[in-house]
Parts: sequence; C-alpha cells; structure tokens
Amino acid sequence: MNTQNSTQVRWSIRLLDSAVAALALLICLPFIFGVCVFRKLQGQSVFERVYVHGAQGQVGLWQFAYQGAGYRLPQLLNLLKGDIGLLGAEAQFAIEPLVHTSQEIRIARLGIFSISAMQRRMGIGFESSEQSLVNAYSSLSRYLLALASAILNRLMTSESRSHASQVTIFGVTMRNLSMNQMLNMLVQQAQRPKHHLTPFAFVNADCLNKAYCDPQYHQKLNECEAVFADGIGVRMACRWQGVDLKGNLNGTDMLPLLCERLIEGNLSLYLLGGAPEVAHQAAEQLQRRFPQLQIAGTHHGYFHEADTKQVIKKINQSGAAVLLAAMGAPKQELWLNQYQAKLTPAVGIGVGGLFDFYSNRISRAPLWLRQIGMEWIWRLMQEPKRMWRRYIIGNPLFLYRVYKAQRANASLKATTQAEAQPQETLLYPNLSDSGSLKRCKRIRLHLLLNRIVKRCLDIWVAAIAILLLSPLLLIVALLIRLESPGAVLFCQQRVGKWNQPFTMWKFRSMYQDAEARLASLQQANEMQGGVLFKMKQDPRITRVGQFIRKTSIDELPQLWNVLKGEMSLVGPRPALPREVAQYSPSDRRRLEVKPGITCIWQVSGRSDIPFDRQVELDVDYIYQQSLMADLYLLLKTIPAVIFSRGAY
Repeated sequence: MNTQNSTQVRWSIRLLDSAVAALALLICLPFIFGVCVFRKLQGQSVFERVYVHGAQGQVGLWQFAYQGAGYRLPQLLNLLKGDIGLLGAEAQFAIEPLVHTSQEIRIARLGIFSISAMQRRMGIGFESSEQSLVNAYSSLSRYLLALASAILNRLMTSESRSHASQVTIFGVTMRNLSMNQMLNMLVQQAQRPKHHLTPFAFVNADCLNKAYCDPQYHQKLNECEAVFADGIGVRMACRWQGVDLKGNLNGTDMLPLLCERLIEGNLSLYLLGGAPEVAHQAAEQLQRRFPQLQIAGTHHGYFHEADTKQVIKKINQSGAAVLLAAMGAPKQELWLNQYQAKLTPAVGIGVGGLFDFYSNRISRAPLWLRQIGMEWIWRLMQEPKRMWRRYIIGNPLFLYRVYKAQRANASLKATTQAEAQPQETLLYPNLSDSGSLKRCKRIRLHLLLNRIVKRCLDIWVAAIAILLLSPLLLIVALLIRLESPGAVLFCQQRVGKWNQPFTMWKFRSMYQDAEARLASLQQANEMQGGVLFKMKQDPRITRVGQFIRKTSIDELPQLWNVLKGEMSLVGPRPALPREVAQYSPSDRRRLEVKPGITCIWQVSGRSDIPFDRQVELDVDYIYQQSLMADLYLLLKTIPAVIFSRGAY
C-alpha cells in the first residue's frame, strides 16, 4: 500500500471512530447525565483520569470515579478527540513498565478493543498480534471485520475469573497452564533419564464426549502425567465453572514451539501415526522449517497388533526423547498407556490429526477464525462428511452434558446445605434470614430470563429460516398446486398454551375432502391410545404430500406461527381441540407451555411412539427446558428429519 492510500485509509478509520463515538455519546447521554447528577448529590467526584502508555508518551483516559457498569463510558470523549481508536493497541497503565514493544502503538493508536487482548482471552496469546493490526489498518473493510471479531470475542469471553491450577470435567482433571508453562513441563520431562515413557494428552469436546461414555479411556486419561485443554468447547465449559483457561493448548500450535525447545536442548523427536507416508511428509516439512531439528524416525499408524513389538523396538533404537502419537482418540492414549513400560522415550503425547496439518494435506484455519474460537467451522468445511457428527451433534451434546452435570452438582450442594441447617430453619423457613426469599427471587428471575432468551431464539431462527428457505417454499407450493386443486396452505384450529385456540398453518399434504373422509377411516387408526389418528398408508395423502410429510417440509409454514408468538421452535406439538377433549388430567400438563415445532418425542421416533409415552416425554421437557436443551433438540431434529424414522 502506498503512502497516499495508507493516509486515506487511516483518515477513513479516524472518521468512522469519531462517528461511532458521537452516536454512542448521543445514545448514552441520559445515562451519563444521570450518573453525574447522582454522584454530585452524593457529594462524590464524578470523573477521574487514568494515564496509560501511548505513542507520544502518556495518554489520560477519562472514566467515572467508580468501578461498575458503564464506568468507562467517558472514554467516548477520548475516542471523539482521537486519543484512542475503536481497535488498536492494548492500554497499559503508565505507572507500570511497558510490557510489549511500542510497535503496536506505532501501527495503531490505543484501542478500546485490541487484538492482543482478544488473542489472550482465547488462549492464543503466544501468537503475534502485530501483523494482524497491520492487516486491519490496510483497508476500511478489514478494519471493520477485525473490529467485529474483537467485539464478538469480548461478548464471548471474560478475564475476570479464577485461574485455578486445574479443572475437572466429567471426572477428567486437566492442568490449567499457559503454552510456555506446558512446553517447560514437556522439555523438563524429556531431559530426564529415559527409563520408561511418561504419557501426556490433549482433550477437546469430542475427546471428553468419548471419555463420558468410555470408562477405559476415562481411566487412561486420568493416568496421564498431565491432560491439557484444547478448543472453544472446553474453554466455555471451564468458564461455566468459573475458571478461565490460561492457554488454548493443542498439538498444532505446540509443535513448532516444541521443535525450537528440542533444538535448544539437543533432543530428538519421533513421529508415529497417520496414514502411510503422512508422518514422513510431515517430518520433511518440519526438517525444512527447522534444519537443526533431530527427527529420530517416523512410522505410520496402520500397523497390526502383531507388528507392535517391532514398532516399539524401532522407536527405542532411535533414541528419541519425545514420541508424538497421531492415531486419533482414544486409540493413541490407550496405546501409549498400554506400552509405556516398554517404550524408552521420556515423553509420549497423543496429538490426533497433527501430521495431516504439517504434511500439508489439510490447511490450518486462518488466524482471524482462531481469534474468535471458530476454528472448528474451518475443519467442518474441509471434511463435512467426516466431521459433521463431531461438530454439529457432538459440540452441543458436550455443552448440554456439562450443563446437566453442573445442575446436578448444584442440586447436590443445595441438598447438603439444607440437611446441614438446623431443624427449626427447615420447618419454618420464613424464620431464617432472607436466604429463602432470595432463592425464590433468583428462581423467578431465571425463569423470566429463560422465557426471554427462548423468545429471542424463536424470532431469530424463524426469521432467518423463512428468508433462507423462501425459494424452497415457493417450489413446494407450486408442486402442491400442480398435483391437486385447492389451497396450497392448510389452516387448522389447534390448542396452544393454557388451552387457548389458535390457527396453525401447514402445507396441504392431503386431498381437499380429507376431513370428510376421516370418520370412515377411524377403524384403521394405527396410533395406540385412540387420542391421535395416524395411518402409514393414509389414502387421503397426495404423492407430493407423502414426500413433504416424510421430510417434515409440510411443517415449515409454522415458522410464521413462531414469529407471531403462537408457537415456539421447541415444545409439545399443538393438539386438535377434539384430541384435548379426550385428555386425562395428567395429559393436560402438555398445555402448560407454548406448543412447538419439535420436541423430545419428535427426535426419538415420532409417530412410532405411543401417545402415553409422548405425554411423558413432553412433560420431561417442560420440567427440564433450558436454552441448551432447546439448542440440543433443534440440532437433533436434523438427523431425525434426514432419516425420517417414524414419519408418516
């Protein structure tokens, strides 16, 4: 970029920052004015200045003279003046020595948001942020993208949490280390006398899902010298426990840094695993990048059990200090633990698909995706057939299991505390302090927030789905009209929350006289219980209707009911008035929540499930509903629709 273009871009960014500052000040003016009046009436100072390092010396940033919500709003004045930018270098107090070089400040002014803070919060602080800043300031569009990433990162993460030395998920204990601390641990272990191998492991959400279901893998992970946390899913789960991970530890980021440490310590490396030639190709790439690196040998991971003794002999004869095993979880951890007494490398690490990246078979996600914790999207795009179940199903399932485990722990803790209370307090809770009242208020607040979040999710998903699926909706409408005369959409009175009737919309999948022919078909009803009517070979259904019912396309117009607030995305299916008339008092529990497009029984067998069991599953949902449960059921609906089990 020439000097003239660079100047124009910087002026455009400066103008954008000022415009945003002016607009934000206008919006926040009532709040700022209220704070000023309140603090003056209290006889307290309103503003204070905090001095930080800048390109030309100290910069004084304005803020309210308290620590709490909105205390940094006065910095919009600094933004308007041009002292700072929306995106730039991370501010450091002037009373402390400047930790990083002034290069970032020379590239860009101080920023409300910074790339270095974004990377640190995501556990990749070891990556240089200077080049990212250069790229961000190369054009206005890149600046906006980088700013959007920084804002998203700030919303998703926090630094005001505990940095406990370890954290446990599903009974698997992980060490909370930075990348540098982990490398120190590995190199110190590699320098010890080689008697037998010491295993280490990385775990991500997929690994912990496997450990959740596989007791042997679970046991072997806890027998490792240390287990390291990898990925945004594990990071989110740790935050729910109030622990902030110091680093996002994975083999791909570790390997080049480990190679540098091995060169310094005159230690060698052995690569085991991957498809034939992959480990060898990875070794060649590493050798080009690090000419002084000692690679003791390589071997693919597709060897038979009978060849294990020969493979171990080859590894031991190589004299390697560090063994990288890329066989995939849980095979690599089970293999390292099984043969650790026979292996002489001091360190053994399970590294999954690491060699695929370093042999250039699979490309690494760009840094900007890693900065917002979305590297998994890149992996999914590269190998959708192999990775869709792991990410689309596995990640939400992992978070749901963590959520359930936390709720169970919280319930156990509350029960233990209740049992420890004096008997008088248990019999007469109103005689205690305000703890019971506070708990009730928290429960009400939780339920209110859950309803608000659920409604926001309904509106957001329904609106986007209608927009994206509009071409499909038009095609289906045309096919229905071509096969059978009559209206394309079918409306029907259904019963909603608290027995309130509403009009539900569907694509018409039957002939026009379907309702008139229902009475003559009641004898052929295949649904147990007699409340619902279902036939696998219903003569009233058209050919197009058979397809759209099997694929659930006929339900898509109900997204309009969701937008109107008559239905939700997840909830018990809306019943017909004649069906509700046959409900028992127990069955009427289904009417306590807003009906939905999908729910537990829709993803568990649909029409193959008897009515009594449907009611039980719906009631289970009512008492367990949450945002994570809704997301899990929505994702589980995808394979249920694809495979069409129980759909007719």
